[in-house]
Amino acid sequence: MMSLDKFSCRQSDLIVTVGRDLVDTVQSRFKGRKVPNTVMIHNWINEKKIYPVEPDHPKLKDFKCQYGLCDKFIFMYSGNIGLYYDLENLIKVIKKIKPGTMTPDGREVVFIFVGAGSILEKLVQYKEQNHLSHIKFIPYQNKDDLIYSLNAADVHWVVNARGIKGVSCPSKYYGISACSKACLCVLEEGSEVRSIIEEIKGGLCSDPGDYEAVEKNIWWFIKHAGSEKIAEMGKRNRDHLLKYLSCKISINQYIEEISKL
Repeated sequence: MMSLDKFSCRQSDLIVTVGRDLVDTVQSRFKGRKVPNTVMIHNWINEKKIYPVEPDHPKLKDFKCQYGLCDKFIFMYSGNIGLYYDLENLIKVIKKIKPGTMTPDGREVVFIFVGAGSILEKLVQYKEQNHLSHIKFIPYQNKDDLIYSLNAADVHWVVNARGIKGVSCPSKYYGISACSKACLCVLEEGSEVRSIIEEIKGGLCSDPGDYEAVEKNIWWFIKHAGSEKIAEMGKRNRDHLLKYLSCKISINQYIEEISKL
């Protein structure tokens, strides 16, 4: 498959990647030979369809009430509950935050997984075996309702397992940014999304496998629940998205690069 991929790249007039680390991957694959013409164009999201929603919006309140999330401090993982995210180990970190843990502003801490995937059943079994009542699993939401589920969270996970750097770019970050939310980032140093989050201070970051650092970052968010520090992280994410990661910007870059061919 690698040979097939490299053959395809050599036949291409232009290779488009979605991260600086992916550009490095292409260059390393052709080390010592002519590197195909490669550019980076960011993923994007339609910021007019996904945006911050006021806490008292009826549909946002309905979503929270439906799943028992009213008056909770919510850590949310939204997306594919499958391989390459190390969720089997991250849920063991969550176990260390005891059910009933409260934030300084009086909210119970909960951890929400929205989506489906190959390891969902394993996570559900772990939750039940360990009586982790502060963990909830919610099905994928309809596309029109995604804005409300994303806005329900106080903090969003952005994670990949070790070894994914230069291969995958977690596109969930763009929806999180569009909603002006802070990130709990578990990504390899130098990966595209972690680089963005660190550059703009849009959240707290740690390496995959460094579970002590993950726990430390969770506690930081709990202790600062409702603070301007967390709100400012989210605001910086959205401001950066509007400036560099909008649909219009990326499409114009595609037009520009294709016009050069």
